Amino acid sequence: MSALPLPAPDGPAHLPLRWDGGETPFVLWHFDFGGGNRWVAAYTGELHSGEPMPLRIESACIFGHVLRSAQCDCGYQLDQAMESFARSGRGLLLYGVDQDARGLGIAAHFAIYAMRQQENLDTDAVYARLNAPVDARSYEPVVAILRHLGVPSVQLLSNNPRREAFLREAGFEVELAALEAPLDIHNMSTLMLEKEDLGYRWSFETHADWLQPLQDAVAGEPERSVACLAVPGGGSAGTPLAQVDSADWDLARRLAAAAPPVPPAGTPVVYLTDLPRADDLAVYAGLGAAAVVVPFADLPEPLREAAAAAGLRLVDWERRNAYRAPRPQWRLEHRLPGLDVYGREGHLRLVATGSAAAHQAVRADFEREPARYGTLTRTGDGWFELDPAPGTLDAVLTAR
Repeated sequence: MSALPLPAPDGPAHLPLRWDGGETPFVLWHFDFGGGNRWVAAYTGELHSGEPMPLRIESACIFGHVLRSAQCDCGYQLDQAMESFARSGRGLLLYGVDQDARGLGIAAHFAIYAMRQQENLDTDAVYARLNAPVDARSYEPVVAILRHLGVPSVQLLSNNPRREAFLREAGFEVELAALEAPLDIHNMSTLMLEKEDLGYRWSFETHADWLQPLQDAVAGEPERSVACLAVPGGGSAGTPLAQVDSADWDLARRLAAAAPPVPPAGTPVVYLTDLPRADDLAVYAGLGAAAVVVPFADLPEPLREAAAAAGLRLVDWERRNAYRAPRPQWRLEHRLPGLDVYGREGHLRLVATGSAAAHQAVRADFEREPARYGTLTRTGDGWFELDPAPGTLDAVLTAR
């Protein structure tokens, strides 16, 4: 591999850095490779002791490093690496100043969050909009700096196989030291995407690991749905806290009955094969779940709003686990006073959101005027289905 030309470095600067409860002397250099490609090297201890140099390659992250965002692991990894260097008295940090958003820059980082939070775009749609890869980083400067410092072998603090492969290809001896943040509700989606899309060697299972067996179980059965309550991150995919199935559109009630009476340690998540009913979301929140994960990228906005009102994250996860055949969904279309309206392939399902008596009253209203509303084809626990007459939806909206 040909080396990137090394610019004249700025430095050295000798500074006491505060890590691990004390001050540790570090030597710092700055390298400007041009074109928005700046790097800082900071090391403590002997570079040429004959032992592999502990190395952390860190990409800048204004959210994680400066503002301490809980949604990524950047702050955690930088802290852990620098504290280990301070404790052992030896280590090298190579910091990519312009590598925010995996090489796209700070402006793109803000744009990514805006598209996800304001437009509810999934990861693929976000990066397609940016016309950029999920990881646009280059590590040629790392090779040039290591050669300049005379470091032939490293102990790489990373779970990123691309970094390891790049260093080995460049001729460095590489030992690996895992550096993994604890999984929680805030960083869960980010870290799982890194494992699924970028091949990071995280020890935990991803949402797809939980969803795929459930989806396989309902393949070819459009009326059957499965739900499970689990704690991701424990390496226990396949052994949920509770799992139920139903063809009667009553998964929340069944899951609540099957759930353990004592709330589990960790962050419970509900995994579903199909979009949930809006009135089920409060039930899932009552089980202690922090999120409901479904295998679809396109989620109805009224359903997202209902999840937020219940204090839940509704997570779209349609990646390697995507259904191979189309699976039509009952999609929440309208939330009316006392009534939720769902549509699927020309049929309507109506859920009376009040008491059982309110449900009976609503159902009676529709049964009295079949010419206006259509034929009642199926009923269930708190809901009924219509083969609607022309204009039924408009009639429902007007009546409510």
